[in-house]
Amino acid sequence: MLTAYNINIVSPKDLWLDIDVEETGSSLEENSILKAKTYLHAIKNYIVMADDTGLEIEALNGEPGIHARRWRDGKTRMTDQEVIDYCLYKMKNVPKGKRSARFRTVITLASGSEIKTFDGILEGEILQKPIPLRIEGVPFESLFYIPKWKLVLGEVHQMPVEKRQKFLTHRELAVTKALPSIKKLLSLTSGDKQL
Repeated sequence: MLTAYNINIVSPKDLWLDIDVEETGSSLEENSILKAKTYLHAIKNYIVMADDTGLEIEALNGEPGIHARRWRDGKTRMTDQEVIDYCLYKMKNVPKGKRSARFRTVITLASGSEIKTFDGILEGEILQKPIPLRIEGVPFESLFYIPKWKLVLGEVHQMPVEKRQKFLTHRELAVTKALPSIKKLLSLTSGDKQL
């Protein structure tokens, strides 16, 4: 999305950075800000964009939220398949029509002392049975159905980029909200900053 606006993007890997940010926050906002501040401290002439994403299932009072990987006991890291199985177990008595959920992403922009957050929400529902598609590292891609598109999230992410223009997910919605601030920060710099 951002390259379409001629915004030069580099990843931590491009900068030979290997920083493991411990997500100790109690919300998506706190974790996103924590990541942005950590990277901003490590690199000076960049505008940093970081994010945190969670799945909130209504019938489960917002679970798993920020704790998807350690959902079962709060400590043990679960595999993709364990997350899928545990979700289906927790939802086994929840009937169709009561399985509403939302993916929410919070993006943080950090530059100098300026820190701003933007969120994006994608409404959907949890299927009673996952589709066969698996995308490593993102277990809910096979379970999260978006009624307005009649697609599962994994199907959207498998589309070629040119077909995805009308399917803005939670992350892309957050980036869309952040775009004016990104452009403003870039215009205020002397031209040596990158994202």
